[in-house]
This record gives sequence, C-alpha cells and structure tokens, in this order.
Amino acid sequence: MKSILVASDFSAPAKDAALYAAQLAKTLGAELTLLHAYLLPTPVSEVPYVMVSVEELQKDNERMASELAGSIQEKTGLTPRVMVNIGLPADEVVYQSKEIGAELVVIGMRGENKAIDKLIGSTTAAVIRKSHIPVLVVPEGASYSEWTSVVYATDFSYTMNLRCLNMLAELVKKHPGAKLNMVNIQRPAEIMSPEQISGKVRLEPILEHLQHQYHTVEHSSVEAGLESFLEQYPSQLLVMVAHKHSWWERLVSGSHTREMAYRSDIPLLVLQDKD
Repeated sequence: MKSILVASDFSAPAKDAALYAAQLAKTLGAELTLLHAYLLPTPVSEVPYVMVSVEELQKDNERMASELAGSIQEKTGLTPRVMVNIGLPADEVVYQSKEIGAELVVIGMRGENKAIDKLIGSTTAAVIRKSHIPVLVVPEGASYSEWTSVVYATDFSYTMNLRCLNMLAELVKKHPGAKLNMVNIQRPAEIMSPEQISGKVRLEPILEHLQHQYHTVEHSSVEAGLESFLEQYPSQLLVMVAHKHSWWERLVSGSHTREMAYRSDIPLLVLQDKD
C-alpha cells in the first residue's frame, strides 16, 4: 500500500483516528495525507454580527491542521501531507482520495454521540456509503497495537469481486502472526445454501497463504452475534464488506456494515464491493 488518506474535523475522535492512521501507515510503509474539509457558515439570524472572512477561516483551519500534523510527527516520526479545502466533508474525502490515488480512507467515529449520529446521519456513514476504496472506521479512544487477531464477518452468499479482498490479505500479511477468523452468523437451525458453500470455496485462493480459521455463530441478529464472538475472541480489527444496494434495499433492510460502524468498539475495516 502506498497512500492513506485520513479525514479530520479536529475533534477528539478524529485526532485518535489520525494517530491510528499514522501508526498504521508506518507499519505499511505508506504515505499519509491529512484532509480537513469545511463548509462556510450560513447566517440564519436577523441579528447583525461580524462574518469571518473566507481567508480567515482558511488560515484558522490550516493552523489547526498544521498543529495536528505536528503532533502526529512528534508522536510517530511520520510527516503527513496536509490538505485544507472548502466543501462537503464526505464528498471532499471521496473526491480527494481519488485525486491522490489513496488506497485506504481512515476516519473517526464518536463514542457518546453515536445514537445522535445514527438519527441525523454522519460524515463517517456517508463516506462508507460513497467511497469506492476501503474505509477504516476508528472508534473514539482506540489506539493502534500489533494485530494478533482479525475478524472477517461474511455470509459467503454474495457473488463478490474477490479483488476487494486483496486489501485484507495485504494488511494481514503486514502483521506477522496475525490470525484471520472468518465468522459466519447464522440464524438458529439455518444451514448453508449451495450459493454460500460456493462462496466459501471461492475465498480459499486468497486465504491459503494466511493463517485463518472458520467459525459459525448461531444468532438471530448479525450485529449481536458479532459482538458475542468478539467478547469471546478479543481482536484488534473487524472486517466487513459494503455491497451495492438500491435505495429501497437500504430503506427496508438497512446495512449491517453501517450498524457495526456505530456499535463496534474496535476499528472496522469496510471493504467495498460496489463496482
């Protein structure tokens, strides 16, 4: 991997994510770009007040980005490239990741405000939905440590382009000794379909050089089943795949991947299978 883009709004969760991204970039030998995107304030009051100029806003944001980059350099020895742009944060993250040829986007997720974010939407959820490259969601307070256990949640049923798993294989190989746990959540008394069995077989060529093991967890809820597994097998990374869904499918069934982004206490790597 050559390039990682980390998005920041300078909040505590975003700073945690930026430090995590820098430490991961060092492990992978990748360049790190720190991006802050912001919107211009829109006056909504009839009470007169002094508007801050665009130039002042830009300078202020550039100062905060420079301070964050300096903190990252001091703690990790890695010097990130800094970008400060005006625009919708999620759209800017997706656009700039394409412009610089990033192979991974890293972004933070709040802790105590997850319920609020879920109601009104969040930049993190929007990036997961719009990005066509993997997104690593780092929960508030998470810190980077050597990966010894990685959990990949799959139901094997999708006819997936296996190239999206190359990122997973590359990351695991960069962490010697890491074990990949393949977890399938099944409803009680459910058995694997021929399509799922075929999907499992298709995974083996990519996994054959990795230390991996298959697990089946019976639970009526995918999210609760994963949480139960993670309690039993503490891990440093959860991996899921974001598949392309229609607007109606998203409305009716929602997304297990998006739900786990809100619920997971460990970083969540979202692989993209949308092309």
